[in-house]
Amino acid sequence: MMLKNSENDVEISFETVEKEEDEVQMNLDHNAAPLQQLVDISDAFSSNEIFCSRDALIEWARNVGKRNGFVIVIKRSDKGDSRKARVTLACERGGTYRHAKNKSNVEDLNRKGTGTKKCDCPFKIIGVKLTSSDDWSVKVVCGFHNHRAAKQLEGHSYAGRLSDGEKTILSDMTKNLVKPRNILLSIKNHDEYNVSTMKTIYNARHKHRLLNSAGRSQMQQLMKQLNECKYVEWHRKDASNDCVRDLFWAHPTSIQLLNAFCSVLIMDCTYKTNRYRLPLLEIVGVTSTNLTFSVAFVYLEAERVDNYTWAMEKLQSLMFADRLPNVIVTDRELALMNAVRLVFPTTTNLLCRWHISKNVLANCKKLFERKEKWEAFMSAWSVLVFSSKEDDYERNLRSLTTDYYTYPGAIKYVTESWLTPYKERFVAALTDKVMHLGNVTTNRAESAHAKLKRHLGSSQGDFESSWNVINALIELQHTEIKASFERSISVVEHQFNNAMFKELRGIVSRASLNMILMEFKRASQVEIDKGICGCVNRTSYGLPCAHELAELIKEGRTIPLDSVHSHWRKLDTVTDNVSSELTISTEIDSILRQFADCDEAGKIALKRKLRELACPATTSMCPPLEKVKGKGRPSLKINLSTKRAPSLFEIVESAHDSTSPATACSVKVPKEKKLKYIKCFPHQIREHIVNIVDVKADGHCGYRSIAGLLGMGEDGWGTVRHDLVRELHTFHDEYVQLYGSIDRVAELVYSLSWFDSFAPYDRWMTLPDMGHLIASRYNIVLVHLSIRQCLTYLPLRSVSPAPLHHKLIALGFVEDCHFVQVFLDSTSPIPPIACNWCNYRYQCARGWEIPYVPRIEAFRSSLGTNSNVATQETIDVDET
Repeated sequence: MMLKNSENDVEISFETVEKEEDEVQMNLDHNAAPLQQLVDISDAFSSNEIFCSRDALIEWARNVGKRNGFVIVIKRSDKGDSRKARVTLACERGGTYRHAKNKSNVEDLNRKGTGTKKCDCPFKIIGVKLTSSDDWSVKVVCGFHNHRAAKQLEGHSYAGRLSDGEKTILSDMTKNLVKPRNILLSIKNHDEYNVSTMKTIYNARHKHRLLNSAGRSQMQQLMKQLNECKYVEWHRKDASNDCVRDLFWAHPTSIQLLNAFCSVLIMDCTYKTNRYRLPLLEIVGVTSTNLTFSVAFVYLEAERVDNYTWAMEKLQSLMFADRLPNVIVTDRELALMNAVRLVFPTTTNLLCRWHISKNVLANCKKLFERKEKWEAFMSAWSVLVFSSKEDDYERNLRSLTTDYYTYPGAIKYVTESWLTPYKERFVAALTDKVMHLGNVTTNRAESAHAKLKRHLGSSQGDFESSWNVINALIELQHTEIKASFERSISVVEHQFNNAMFKELRGIVSRASLNMILMEFKRASQVEIDKGICGCVNRTSYGLPCAHELAELIKEGRTIPLDSVHSHWRKLDTVTDNVSSELTISTEIDSILRQFADCDEAGKIALKRKLRELACPATTSMCPPLEKVKGKGRPSLKINLSTKRAPSLFEIVESAHDSTSPATACSVKVPKEKKLKYIKCFPHQIREHIVNIVDVKADGHCGYRSIAGLLGMGEDGWGTVRHDLVRELHTFHDEYVQLYGSIDRVAELVYSLSWFDSFAPYDRWMTLPDMGHLIASRYNIVLVHLSIRQCLTYLPLRSVSPAPLHHKLIALGFVEDCHFVQVFLDSTSPIPPIACNWCNYRYQCARGWEIPYVPRIEAFRSSLGTNSNVATQETIDVDET
């Protein structure tokens, strides 16, 4: 606000002002208000200052009113056609209530919630424009208020009005999906005197939306925004009522990303995202930097083959003919699978392993009477699914059917429902032959669903409001992806300074370099043996595998750039197949000829279609009819939640909580109070123990626990004893060297060779000696936990497979006389590796320890230097 102090005498004619003063005085006398109720603030408004404009005068008056607890409004304004321009300012409570002509009925006036703030307040000031310039002066006509000053102005609608600057802030923040309460807080942070309320913000947002829509319908506004942001959009509508049936849209940058990274696509439907209750098909891809990007969003009338086929055809039209996807990952939605097969016949359709696992849980858990047996079955199922070779798959399948022949229902379900018709789509030995880039579940799509629903906040939004949320998320997504490209180009991690990576640094993504580095560490153990290598990195990721790297190391060569698949070398969204010669001249000529040949009705119809194409905001399309429940009394409360209904496996888990293997980690109570024997383990590891499974205490408890952990069932303890005896006989000389004498090997054979129902003390399992036997015989990682000693045992002779195919089990020793099964979470620290493994392992087995180094370090740091827990084989029991 600008003010001018005038020292010159300026003659102003206030004859009219004096007349108004007389009228106000007569009103005061007539109303005869008690003196103690009149509030005089004449001095606050008495000023000789000259204001540079009408707006400056009004702003000054309102600010003075706020400081004194009154709201000043414009009562009358005169532009000064026949006299000097002037403006009359009064209190917001001035005047009396005048009801509308159609509200003369007393019952209407007494309606609940209605009222008036008018109390005929006499306060009035007048601003008059000076003759010389645009300057203004002010005169107090009446400085009295017949009501008390407000202690706070919140709730006074006029005082809480937003300024033009505040409206701009509200508009920008609304566009950026900021919640109303956060908008109000931001405005108040900008202006400490702001007295706006939440109602003000809601009203302003509503007015902002009305101004933006400019009278357009929801679908017209959506089409306008899609067109302005250059989205590719398709739709199908019902010819009888113009209601949209299916709606497809894709962001222009998402289309560029699709054609740049077309190797793998993941598709999945989500629900409760719109008031029309249409399923939303979300299609996502994977960049070279291992980030997820949204390809397209499709609202479907129904989940039928026809709808999915239409969506797949529109997706295909966005892609170059030579850049169709190699792999599409879905769940077992048969209609979607059929549509993918029809539109992308050369593409491999993988099924989500996570969904398959949960289907097995939902249909088979009820068949098992004991939790331990169920856990063992699921462990065996996981081993089968993650079989790295076809021979391993066949052997694991035979083991599964043999060990659980007493559960024919479970065997029949997994065989007939999954393995026979779909094993090529989810079993590792078969899926690792295609380049899926590590995407064997729909987790990326599920994660995208969750993020979208968090920002939608309600399941009752329309298409236009949903698009606003989706568009904002996509813009942020693209920013992060571009930043990841630049980091891969410009930032060289120190671990890649090895000369082997010379040709790759700054050329391929850091995500691919990390995977190559893991194989590089395996190369020294695998050497050039292709059979041991497995070549998963080459076939599934398009990257050099361990045996290839071993050959390069042997020849002293760097990793060539052409050994890395083009997917990982792409660090931008530029596509090479874009033609600059595309024109529509032929199509326009055809339309003109067709228009000329049509009769008048045909011309009108064709013109209408072209108008909708050229000006999407003129569309006559309507949103779908809202689906309503046909049964039961309608609820008065609208369900706004976007949370999906529970799946069958969740219902099964909830119904069988007492036997659920997830019980221990789903109940939020301290594990010491929930799990038996939990106090028999170091307190540093207790929070990572998910479950403890007890076994029969008959002297065979150690072997029972191992049998249960390996999926044989507790009663397979005899098989474990036989296997370990065979292990000692087969590799007798190696174990003589490891244990230090032939006598110790003989003692172990004697201890193992007992198969009666109850085992005496000298036939019990002993650790650490048995640890090396178990790990090497079954090719597993064995973790031994107790309050006194904790160790990890690794296989002595085998080459380490990829870390994904490692099997880790944990055996607990409690109360100095009993073994139990222990289940750890996937992030649990694990004890140091037994020293004898480091001293006596084969050269090819060196790679086993690499994935566990961080977890071992975490275990060491958590124990500290003063711990009484031993982490080596030999300890003095008497001292402990």
